[in-house]
Amino acid sequence: MDLRARLAPRMAVTGAVVALALSWSFWNHGDSPLMRIAFGGVFASYFTLILTTRLWWLEQNRIQRFGLFQLVFCCIPALIGISWSLVLIEGLGHADLVQTSTLYALAVGLMSAPAFTGPAVYALALWIPITVGSLIALLVDSPTPPVPSLVGLFSYAFLTFTSILSVNRDTIDRELKRIEAQLQSEVIGLLLRDFEEGSSDWLWETDASLGVARPSARFAEVAGKTLEQMTSMSLTGFLREHGSAPDDGAADALIGQIGRFEPFRDRRVALRLGGELRWWSLTGKPVFGADGRFAGYRGVGSDVTEYRRAEQKIAFIANHDSLTGFANRLSFDDALKTVCADPGPKGAALLCLDLDHFKTVNDSFGHKMGDILLVAVAKRVAGSIRTADLAFRLGGDEFAVILPASERGEAMAVAERIVARLASPFQCNGISVRIGACVGIAEIGIAGAVADEVHHEADLALYRAKTEGRATYRLFDPERDKHAELAQELNFEMNNALDDRAFLLDYQPIAALDTGRITSVEALIRWNHPRYGVLGPDRFVAIAEQSGAIIPIGARAIDMACAFAATLPEPVAVSVNLSPVQLHDPALIAKIAAALARNRVRPERIEFELTETTLLDMSAHIVAILREIKALGCRLGLDDFGSGYSSVATLYYFQFDTLKIDRSLLLDAANDPRRRKILGNIVRLAKDIGLAVTGEGAETEEHMALLRALGFDNAQGFKVCPPLRDAEMLEWLAAPPSLDCFAFGSQ
Repeated sequence: MDLRARLAPRMAVTGAVVALALSWSFWNHGDSPLMRIAFGGVFASYFTLILTTRLWWLEQNRIQRFGLFQLVFCCIPALIGISWSLVLIEGLGHADLVQTSTLYALAVGLMSAPAFTGPAVYALALWIPITVGSLIALLVDSPTPPVPSLVGLFSYAFLTFTSILSVNRDTIDRELKRIEAQLQSEVIGLLLRDFEEGSSDWLWETDASLGVARPSARFAEVAGKTLEQMTSMSLTGFLREHGSAPDDGAADALIGQIGRFEPFRDRRVALRLGGELRWWSLTGKPVFGADGRFAGYRGVGSDVTEYRRAEQKIAFIANHDSLTGFANRLSFDDALKTVCADPGPKGAALLCLDLDHFKTVNDSFGHKMGDILLVAVAKRVAGSIRTADLAFRLGGDEFAVILPASERGEAMAVAERIVARLASPFQCNGISVRIGACVGIAEIGIAGAVADEVHHEADLALYRAKTEGRATYRLFDPERDKHAELAQELNFEMNNALDDRAFLLDYQPIAALDTGRITSVEALIRWNHPRYGVLGPDRFVAIAEQSGAIIPIGARAIDMACAFAATLPEPVAVSVNLSPVQLHDPALIAKIAAALARNRVRPERIEFELTETTLLDMSAHIVAILREIKALGCRLGLDDFGSGYSSVATLYYFQFDTLKIDRSLLLDAANDPRRRKILGNIVRLAKDIGLAVTGEGAETEEHMALLRALGFDNAQGFKVCPPLRDAEMLEWLAAPPSLDCFAFGSQ
């Protein structure tokens, strides 16, 4: 477009001059209105072309307006061609011999002009109407087709058309090369200018005595000296005077190489110049004369301070946590290996920290609040340790502290300070947050300890601290931490066990005391572990609750219980235990409904048992979940009543169908009239509000008699039947013992 705009004024001026001369030649033909209109169109078109060109050069948004200008620059040549065609057609009809020759010459010139008027799209916009107009003018001017003229016209039209394409290609190539050359020139100029303005390189040389010779202005500038000072200065003396410790003796090593006349390349040295630490990179080569004598050094130097700082920053980022500024896991591994290799005469210690309730804060207030809290935690940890101690963030809310030259008492004191300071509330964005932390301590007493084992010991001690009350610390104890190690192992294997269908259910029946009829069976979860055998719920449920694995395990238990209920005689129901963690599963109701539908079991044949500890959080969410379970048609039972925080509020706010009295109350009441009276009143209260009361742990006939005397509805225990696997339970239910034969369970 710029090329077209540059050619347009010359085209317009030339065309206007020709049109002016030709109009003067036809001045006497005033009786031809079409001629006047044609000349008016020519002048108007050329004027519009010049005006459009001017607007193009003034346009600020050329990219956005390019399409519009391209269209205009095509239309104007077309109008010029049409106007000139009308001049040729009308002029040949009124021209004398001289004028005819002039018009023929004009036609030839107009057909040739597009080859030099710019890119092909604009040239053809002018060439096509000119050529067509010339053809019409020849045909109109002669009574018979002028064959020689037509042959000449078509031949010349072919020549000009191909010339337009050829010239256009050459012109565009030349223009693109010009633009490319201009861009390259600008880039080279920019690079040269940047080098001149920002280069930190300089040339340097010395004489045979290692005195600086012919110093450049740049060398003097970076050295912070005048040219006069530089010329009287020894290179090695300069390095000794300004050498700094951070280069680990690099300046002294370089001085040694220079003294031995050795070449060197990209040797970095730290120099203290003008009170600021600078880093230089020096390359030098000794020069020897024709006689073999040392004549001095020639070399190049550069200031690499910014590059060095960038390297240090990158190294810091690679080895430190970006949020807290503590060293990261990579640095921790290296530091722990170093300490384990040589703990020193006093020994050393490793502290592993884990925050309590951090996930709750993160989930409740968002990750931004969690990040603010982690920064605050890091500050308190840093304020709790000694100057020589090393603090690390291992990831998430896990921290570690390495205590070099530390005895057991010192390690315990540091851990106690950390626990105490992290127990205080945090103020984060105006919100008071209380978390706390647990700390596990592993001692490093001998050189050559394995870092991974030390870390594992600290983790085991940390795990025990978390299970024994939180907000505390524990020292690694090989005997006591075996259980923690087993718990960690089981936690790791739990998800795979779920995939392998290693979780099973045993069933223990519940019998009505008045008729001996089996009313229901309780599903008891088991883990068939490949190495430890069948594990009861006391061995793994608490671990599953802490890790969250209880949600898929519990869902599988519900599905297996519903499947077994479908095989039982119609009156017999199945009760399933619900963990408090499951009540926070948003998909719990959907999973229960799906299990009922999949196994085609009526909801009232499934009862969900909850312990008192499950209901300590009497939140609106828990109430809503229990109501939804009841809305499905399932029953609810309160299990182990009396074993923990027994409260009338539990019965007050929740509508249960059954109440199970814990076996400990039954055993205590057997020989204590006072406790028996309390237990009897509890049973009457439960029955008054419509609850069926079951006594757990019925193992003897005396227990059965006590349950009957206190008014219990049902009994569960080994006196009725021990827990059995599904096939064994179906076989037992096919011929259950009568009420007088409950001794079967003890045989």
